[in-house]
Amino acid sequence: MSRTLIDECQEVASALRDTFDLEMTRYANAKHVHEFEGWTDWFWTSNKIRKAHLKIIEPGGKNRKQWLLHMNVFPASNIDAPIFGLDIVATPNKISGCFCDFSPTTENQKEFTDFFQDITKTFEWKRERELPPWAQEIFTPEMIAAGSIRQGPETDQLILAAGIMAEFYFNAIRGLKVDESLDTTDAQNKYCINQKMNKMLHSSILSWGISESDKDDYVNDVLFEEI
Repeated sequence: MSRTLIDECQEVASALRDTFDLEMTRYANAKHVHEFEGWTDWFWTSNKIRKAHLKIIEPGGKNRKQWLLHMNVFPASNIDAPIFGLDIVATPNKISGCFCDFSPTTENQKEFTDFFQDITKTFEWKRERELPPWAQEIFTPEMIAAGSIRQGPETDQLILAAGIMAEFYFNAIRGLKVDESLDTTDAQNKYCINQKMNKMLHSSILSWGISESDKDDYVNDVLFEEI
């Protein structure tokens, strides 16, 4: 039986979980109080990572054929590193949406942004698109914001890149020292505040049949809680 694109994306999620387990410690997020059908959330932390969150939504029930991955890695506020974000929305035949970025928390993270640009500059499917104002304030011009990525060489390239960027990110984090004079709390809060301005985020969660109040709890306390 041939592998579907969702099978391939599942392997990305498994590889990310394995990497996170090596680099950090899992924890139970006390703010994650709602369980949604088909949704699985994992959380990690370490002395250099404030919170890493990986979410998978499996096809089934009200979820027609979509598979979704959401990932955010927030560094500790005294670590000079960007926020690593990745979102993939897939059907069995194509990736209908992919968003990925190293979002800076200071102006001293050129090593990360240069690496991201080097990895993605040859992606022909990485088409430029106009970002809304809330996104322009937190994402880099090099971010991946793509849709309709067909199964084959394009998706192979994306899946490989996701693994390479995760490996680079944690290798770089290991080499960084805690800087007690640094506090990126404001930058991390701005990222979360702006993400919550994304109308598509709210409408997509509601489309799974989740109530408005449960959606608000999840967005405000689990996905993008401020510190």
